[in-house]
Amino acid sequence: MTERREQQPEMSVGELSRRAGVKASTVRFWDEHGLLRSRRTPGNQRRFDDVSLAQVRFIRWSQDVGASLDAIRDVLHKLPAGVAPGREVQERAARCWREHLDQESRELRARYQRLSQPWVPAASAEA
Repeated sequence: MTERREQQPEMSVGELSRRAGVKASTVRFWDEHGLLRSRRTPGNQRRFDDVSLAQVRFIRWSQDVGASLDAIRDVLHKLPAGVAPGREVQERAARCWREHLDQESRELRARYQRLSQPWVPAASAEA
């Protein structure tokens, strides 16, 4: 199931990047591309809550298993605002991405098999 967390003080880009172990530019990129949800201060600085930290960890895990940013965004956007991805979300995503990897694996095996077959050039128009 998803996890609801008690509100903690908001974090800056630098604080979130430090706690999550990613570059600040990565946090900004993910925020700009809709993977994270930030709040802007009157001075236009991004602020993140503790849900964002869980989202960053989910994004990193997802990327490690080969999920695209679009696929990750789709999963995160299905969660209600303020709800961190938990174990159930990870397990569901893993099942979907396993199916995708299985399909890619089948396609790669078929391509590999075609490499073992002799190549026959097409008949030329000059012949």
